[in-house]
Amino acid sequence: MSKVKLPKALKLKGIPNRHLHARTTFLYQAATYLTLQTIEGRGIKSPIAVEKSVVDDDASLPHSHSAVALQLGSDLQQVSRKAQLRLAVDLKRTMCKSCNTILVPGQTATQRIENTSKGGKKPRADVLVLQCCYCGSKKRFPVGAKRQLKQSKRRTVVVESPHANSPEEASMTDSTGPTGTEITPHTD
Repeated sequence: MSKVKLPKALKLKGIPNRHLHARTTFLYQAATYLTLQTIEGRGIKSPIAVEKSVVDDDASLPHSHSAVALQLGSDLQQVSRKAQLRLAVDLKRTMCKSCNTILVPGQTATQRIENTSKGGKKPRADVLVLQCCYCGSKKRFPVGAKRQLKQSKRRTVVVESPHANSPEEASMTDSTGPTGTEITPHTD
């Protein structure tokens, strides 16, 4: 018996440039691994402990990190740009744009929530701020605010007057004069 062949249109299509996706995934995992190993291996204090210390000079910040991890982060950015790949949002949020360090909260980055609204009263104005401990650059992400739908997906809401909803109220509006006084019909 011969095999039944599916038409080309019915075959499942794979991910285009699968090898490039695999390469970017490997580069990210290797950079993360090397960053974490460098922090644990050298016994570097976490940025939280550094902030609590009384010393104010910048020499106390953990500037000794793996050059290989930085190179892998740079390679990841270059591969994704050259191949025009869209990196996942979660992956982009964990990388510093200026120095390509993998941002690990509490180790290579500090995170805090800011609310710059008047008195900090608006909960939708909360912003998560990630600050890189190596270069000092900041990333800001809105927290708690709902994203507005695209204009094509928004519905237009028609607001009707409350008097037009019930027939009783409609008849009352017909029987009132311009000053709001009730008009009585003449019965002669």
